[in-house]
Amino acid sequence: MPSSPMPPIRRGKSAIATALTLSSLVLASFTLNEDYQGSLHTPANNEQYDRQLLEVNSSIVNEKYSTLQDINDIDQSIERRAKATASAYKCDNMLLYLPDMDHFSAHGHGSQINTYIVSVLTGTYLNRNVLILDPPNDKSSYAGASQFGCPVDAFEENQMQSKASSSDSWQVKEDFPGGLSRLIDQPTWLSGGCPIPCADTYTYNDWVRFARSPTAFKSPITCIENGQTVNVIATSGRGVRNYFNSLDQFVSSEGWAMKLGATSDEAKIFSTLSGTQMWDYAVGLMNKAGFMRLQPWIARDVEVFIQSFGLKDEAYDAIHVRRGDKLIKEARGQVMRYWSSRGHQGVAPTNYIPFVHYLDQFKKAECPVNEHGEVERMKRIVYVATDDPVVVKKEIADLPHHIDESTILWNGCHELSFYF
Repeated sequence: MPSSPMPPIRRGKSAIATALTLSSLVLASFTLNEDYQGSLHTPANNEQYDRQLLEVNSSIVNEKYSTLQDINDIDQSIERRAKATASAYKCDNMLLYLPDMDHFSAHGHGSQINTYIVSVLTGTYLNRNVLILDPPNDKSSYAGASQFGCPVDAFEENQMQSKASSSDSWQVKEDFPGGLSRLIDQPTWLSGGCPIPCADTYTYNDWVRFARSPTAFKSPITCIENGQTVNVIATSGRGVRNYFNSLDQFVSSEGWAMKLGATSDEAKIFSTLSGTQMWDYAVGLMNKAGFMRLQPWIARDVEVFIQSFGLKDEAYDAIHVRRGDKLIKEARGQVMRYWSSRGHQGVAPTNYIPFVHYLDQFKKAECPVNEHGEVERMKRIVYVATDDPVVVKKEIADLPHHIDESTILWNGCHELSFYF
């Protein structure tokens, strides 16, 4: 019986939403900041970068930047079938996810995306279409109506072309996606192609009130649309997390698998699984269906950004160096254990684990030796995503065996070129 290849992910129910976290954090690091400029591979001219964005049409997008998977691993027929079979009469059971509620949009990008993944798994488990409801742009707590920034497409065309208009006077288009939808293009295989339900009956504030109810999952909201009763569960980030964690056991079923884009054979396999194998298979199905899909302006801006500082279109390593607020509490124990293992008791030399530790994964034992007994060099591109770029760049500058200002020779054979 055929089966789908499953991606390796961390084990356990509480961690099933980690499959995309690192990629999402790398994506989130594509934010221009003066601190990122320097001698290493970084965009050197912000004005030139901005001009490139203005010249590129967001409707012309390299598909490989539209998802976090290799596009060759995605079954495009899943979305095509969903669009072909979408019908208002299939929009009678929905889970409405409100990602901005109760300041959840202020969480880290990884946390927000993980919770969105939980909403997808929960909604499909309950046999519901999953929709995202962000606040109206004029009600957003963010100046640009989204925590994920403002692409040039967000503004009225006459504002972009007028030299007289200042950024203070620019207005985001009324119908331009805001909130989490500024980042995520919800696929039809999840939404069913359904519009926001009960739009003539309930406002955004009404849905916020429903989502705050302690019985939100037990007592769905109903209204009449297209002559049928529409049943809606409204939930926030905190609400869907609490519900997910409250369930003692998730039971696999063919129906759940079909909601995740499975074929009939895959659905039968899925229905026999439990525990870790079930979660691995569920995430594998989501990846095969092309989860998660990024908005075209995100894909375009990522491509232009990468081109602007010369990151080669080939395989590369990625290192995420998280410091910042994590050093206050969550990572403090790891930092102290690191320095203690190196003979430092009490006061540590730094309040973080140095960058050189991350490079230990490039082992000397991996160095290839040719037929003459000579060690051969292996060139590697290393993308560094960090919230502490100034310090990390200085750490790299202080490393030995520099080939040039952005490249070092590590452990005798690893030729590491760093990009930020």
